[in-house]
Amino acid sequence: MKYGVLTKDLESAPAPPREGFEYSGQAKRVLGALWLMVLLVMAVPTIGASILNAQMVIDLRLDRGVFGMGFGLFILMMGLPGPLVAIATTRLGYRWVATFGCTLFVLGAVSMASWVTQGWQFAIAFGLLIGGGVAFAGMLPAQTVVTKWFYLRRALAVSVVLSAIEIGGFISPPGLDALMNLLGNNWRAAWWFIAGLGVLGLLSAWLIIREEEIDRRVAQTLTAGTEVFMNPNVHKSAFEWTLRQAVQTRSFWLLLLYVSFVGTAWVFVMAHGVVHLQDLGFSSAESAMAVAVLVAGSFIGNIGAGVLGDRISPHYIAAVAVALMAGGLVLMMRPVDSAGIFAYALPLGMGYGASQVCIMALIGNYYGKSSFPMLFGVMMPPSTVLSAIGAAASGALFDATGEYQVAFWTAIALCAVLVPAMLATTPPSPRPQHGCQR
Repeated sequence: MKYGVLTKDLESAPAPPREGFEYSGQAKRVLGALWLMVLLVMAVPTIGASILNAQMVIDLRLDRGVFGMGFGLFILMMGLPGPLVAIATTRLGYRWVATFGCTLFVLGAVSMASWVTQGWQFAIAFGLLIGGGVAFAGMLPAQTVVTKWFYLRRALAVSVVLSAIEIGGFISPPGLDALMNLLGNNWRAAWWFIAGLGVLGLLSAWLIIREEEIDRRVAQTLTAGTEVFMNPNVHKSAFEWTLRQAVQTRSFWLLLLYVSFVGTAWVFVMAHGVVHLQDLGFSSAESAMAVAVLVAGSFIGNIGAGVLGDRISPHYIAAVAVALMAGGLVLMMRPVDSAGIFAYALPLGMGYGASQVCIMALIGNYYGKSSFPMLFGVMMPPSTVLSAIGAAASGALFDATGEYQVAFWTAIALCAVLVPAMLATTPPSPRPQHGCQR
């Protein structure tokens, strides 16, 4: 990789980048702790729990509309507190925010295990408590500190943390399905196991992530934000944009559109994908395999975007990602056998995984590391509202028509719109203080 060197006396610099925090063993341990937290408190409830919830729908005889509303509330709670999570992470630090989130998460899991018998109780336990727990202990606080501490290797670091969702999602559906089989389809017992995972994630964060020590280490190295080595193909802003300045740029609104439309399509797949396959005659094991393949594809897309995202502008990768998602959704409507599951799940998962790395990297690259938590936090509420409406509307449409065709074609159209939108999402002007820029 070729880098341009800024006019600077490198001999007097405190340390070359490859000896900085981003290349240290401490950075690996920090990423490991964040990875484990995201796996345990985000991947399992958002992906693996779909297996438990499908069995719950049968046992409690919930209609699809009620189930879709409960899942929609879960999605809302993952995103609506975004600005609050951003402020709390900045002011209180990652560990205290994660502690609050894990507490909500464990309370919700215990409620699912011992209390839920009706739709409104599912909405409180899974929607409010677990959804809120994921918001405060999940992706936003984790990616806030990743963006803060990683500069030259930002896309790669983002992809490492995001890979927890794919790996956790790959192993949790079949794992929880096997656990339920051992327990006689007892989904409540499986929720006790999930509650324990929340406690484990919290312990790892407190034992490894020592924020003041990491801040000092980062500040002593060139990778703390000094643009000593830059890939000319990837724009990384040296200016820290305010929210007011960012919303005056075209790219902010296109990124918001991207977050919202991709989230809506993916939440539809996660909320209704398993029951859609079972409606077509696929078994619980085959449905679990479908979720696992989706997540495996997401992992491939995630790592691919992470490796390429520091070399190629992520907005090009994002356009390819949503094209893959659109193609996967078309094939998902009528898979006929196990080969059909692989045919739709692999490209759909790859597209989603790559898209998540791209959005995190683009916000940090275009608007600065200090601006990331607030900008992403502001984008989360409208995105999650649209996703929640989509999940609930999809269930209501099924109850009315007996199929998901309208929901599928809507999700496909959303992804198709994003292809040209992302190609137009170019870096904003580096001089935002001079007024409204492109």
